[in-house]
Amino acid sequence: MRSTSEAEMGTSSKASKLLVLGLFVAPVVLTVLVLVSPWFRSVRASQIERNEQLLQAVESGDIEQLQRVLTGGAVVNARTKSGLTALSIAVIRGYDEIALLLIEKGASLDARDKSGDRENRTPGNSPVHYAAIYGRTRVLQAMLDKGVSPNLRDRNGRTLLMMAAENGHRETVRLLLERGADPKAQSALGEMVLDAAKRSGDPAILRLIQERM
Repeated sequence: MRSTSEAEMGTSSKASKLLVLGLFVAPVVLTVLVLVSPWFRSVRASQIERNEQLLQAVESGDIEQLQRVLTGGAVVNARTKSGLTALSIAVIRGYDEIALLLIEKGASLDARDKSGDRENRTPGNSPVHYAAIYGRTRVLQAMLDKGVSPNLRDRNGRTLLMMAAENGHRETVRLLLERGADPKAQSALGEMVLDAAKRSGDPAILRLIQERM
């Protein structure tokens, strides 16, 4: 027969195990109960609605409505089904003031959309890439002021300077060069900045690149 001391130690050990188990299980159970509760579903539905209102405000270029929904609790990094954030949408649409407001409110500059290659796990484009592609010079300047590298690359190793040059955005090219973009950069496919500049058909852009080289 076990001694009283051994029995007490066994009981104490079981109690300790139950306590540890309870500490792990209780939070999980509580979390599940919260997630399936009508209250949580209502809160989640309200948040989704606010985020949709934010995206709609950006799509329509309504900065006053945007400010209202942000004040009302909408998430500044709300996304569309394709992964575009509100900031990416503002940049693509050319709503500079809205884009600058979203940056001021803390919108992510590195949020990637779903334009990448999932199979090869390559990232999509960020708002910064779109600022270079569409030549949103003011917005890109604000992004660079926030610490974005002027030599940021996309999934194919193309730099912001290549994107801006190829699409014929002189002022954006000038800004990037002034902020330290490498005019001799090469993409993963062997493309040079000059190649991109030549495709623009703009001799001024080509000259800007050549002068910095």
